[in-house]
Amino acid sequence: MTNSKIGTYKFPIDAYLTDFRGRATLPMIGGFMLQAATKHAEERGFGYNEMTGNKRAWVLSRMAIEIFEYPKNDTVLTIKTWVADVNRLFTERYFSFEDEKGKITGYAKTVWASIDLATRRPTNVSGLDELVAYIEKNVDCPIEGLKKIPALKDNFEVVREFTVKYSDLDINKHLNSMKYIEHIVDVFDIKMYEQKEIKRFEINYINEGHYGSKLDIMKRDEEPDTIYILEMKDGETTICSSRLVWK
Repeated sequence: MTNSKIGTYKFPIDAYLTDFRGRATLPMIGGFMLQAATKHAEERGFGYNEMTGNKRAWVLSRMAIEIFEYPKNDTVLTIKTWVADVNRLFTERYFSFEDEKGKITGYAKTVWASIDLATRRPTNVSGLDELVAYIEKNVDCPIEGLKKIPALKDNFEVVREFTVKYSDLDINKHLNSMKYIEHIVDVFDIKMYEQKEIKRFEINYINEGHYGSKLDIMKRDEEPDTIYILEMKDGETTICSSRLVWK
């Protein structure tokens, strides 16, 4: 156990973690965030082992990431994370990203829920004393908050379809939260990445993707070459919605 409310974790950026530009990818950074969140919670008594011991589990509900500068090959990314707020059904967790010189290179805001492993229904997180004890409201995370993502009802195109496979699954045998991101960013042509990069990524996790499910990804241009809205669907069921802002 630790008394510090803020956790600090370092992640080396090796060549195999980067894209053709020699920069860490958004899904990779998201994976580092999950590692940091997991370590932070475990070190403070409300992590995976404690939750599963009580037949509960953390699930990521919403996330917004803003990257000012993507980490490059052979550098070290420092991620700081802390619990920003807790209410009955959700807890907010924030992140900051720093380069090797301590320069801020991005921020992220996330919302988490706790579910009962048997019923898959939300449980009360405000009663987790270990979690509440580590709330830190005095650290700034100066990016726009998590906004509502409009549903795609018209003027969209189906841009990709895929079947959930073994490598897509997480420990709960559902579509891994970073795999949602991976499939979404793969929608865009490589020429887009040659000219621009994703400045802000938002995702709302709505339903779980299951092994063998055939999922469709729909896309609508809100502002051509700049802002896009995407949805992942299993038939008529929306699995997630996402907003991407390019620069």
